[in-house]
Amino acid sequence: MPDEPLRTTTFMLTRADALAYEQAASRLTPFGVLALLCWLGAWGAGALFIPPEWAGARLSLSSSLLVSIFVAMAYVMALILISFRQWLRARRRLKRPVEVTVTEWPDRLDLIGVGTLDPVPFAEVRRTILNRTHLFLDTDADPVILPRRAFPEEGTIEDLAKRIEGIEKSAPPAPIEPEKLNTPPA
Repeated sequence: MPDEPLRTTTFMLTRADALAYEQAASRLTPFGVLALLCWLGAWGAGALFIPPEWAGARLSLSSSLLVSIFVAMAYVMALILISFRQWLRARRRLKRPVEVTVTEWPDRLDLIGVGTLDPVPFAEVRRTILNRTHLFLDTDADPVILPRRAFPEEGTIEDLAKRIEGIEKSAPPAPIEPEKLNTPPA
């Protein structure tokens, strides 16, 4: 029946859910990979400036071990920085816990949180990310975070993800080409 929803679920959305989204959705850009490689290379090169009296001969085992330790320390610092940025984004995304009610229809989700009703048609979902704890839906507005704990039935969230991915996505309009002149070849 189109007049009745398939399912209605209410759950608390916390900052931990927002952090899970930031960790699942954020990937390093090519520029980020290049910056990370330069960062690690700079620390490896910096380790070569340690005097040979402390580190031993340049290509000896002790010197190579020291360079490896410096590169590992730089990698840990980069991971801490990335984690801190994800934590800040999650904190901005969700300032305090919010109670959300999701009403599932055959072609959309209705989200009710903080007194507003936001319909999310399945055709507007650009990407779904399903992991072992959440289902994330990337839309043009804000992402939709659905924790697995909100759906107690086994396989419910997987079925929802398959149904959303099976919907035909709305394609952007094709660019209009200028008219071509019909001139005979010379």
